[in-house]
Amino acid sequence: MTIYQFYIGVVNEATGAFLNLCHKSRIRFGLVRKGVPLRKFRFHSAHLVVCLFCVVGTLGILAMESRAIEVSPTDAQVEQAVEQGLRAAKDRVLPNRLYAWFGSDEELHPKGFLMTKMNGLVVMASHFGLRGETPSETEIWRILDEETMLVSVTIFGKTRTFADNSYIVLKQGEKLVKPLNVRFDGVAQRTKVWPRAPRYKAKVIGSFQYDAFDLNAKTTIMVFPSKGEEVSFDVEFSGIP
Repeated sequence: MTIYQFYIGVVNEATGAFLNLCHKSRIRFGLVRKGVPLRKFRFHSAHLVVCLFCVVGTLGILAMESRAIEVSPTDAQVEQAVEQGLRAAKDRVLPNRLYAWFGSDEELHPKGFLMTKMNGLVVMASHFGLRGETPSETEIWRILDEETMLVSVTIFGKTRTFADNSYIVLKQGEKLVKPLNVRFDGVAQRTKVWPRAPRYKAKVIGSFQYDAFDLNAKTTIMVFPSKGEEVSFDVEFSGIP
């Protein structure tokens, strides 16, 4: 059960409790305007608590939904993403800084980024903006029609072929989500500290279908190099648009 489903259940239960209390309560109050009762209704002290709980729960659901990875962005969200990318270009922010990064901030430590639809729009608009252009509707739809989320991870190893035949998966609870396809650097690049460790760096890229994983779940991204130790990252998908 996801957090979203849990909240739906709680709000449904709270609503039922509210209606039940309305039916059973024996305390009556009158709504009065200019001394004339408009109507009478049954009221219980718990009603207010239940109502507030319903409202807070519903707002919580809406907040979570707005933060989750967007598979079908609205027109307003698309426009906002494009404007964000163009604004970043105007401020001379490099496009690679706009990715949804995870992992270490240190140059020679494992890290990676996610490329979702919303994030892809921001980055694409930034590239266009740096050239003084605006992305066309065709370019925008090219990203919106994507059925997979891209996960790119940079890892480090001792040999030039350490990342050859690497694999990547998403772990959500007990579920392992396999990628639709995987790409990797068969021949790694030297780092700037070569021949000292870490000697080489390589990328492993997986494409995951949106309908194969939970968009709101806490996720562990796991990378398995053919030569070397497993690398993993804990990522909160609920905080990524």
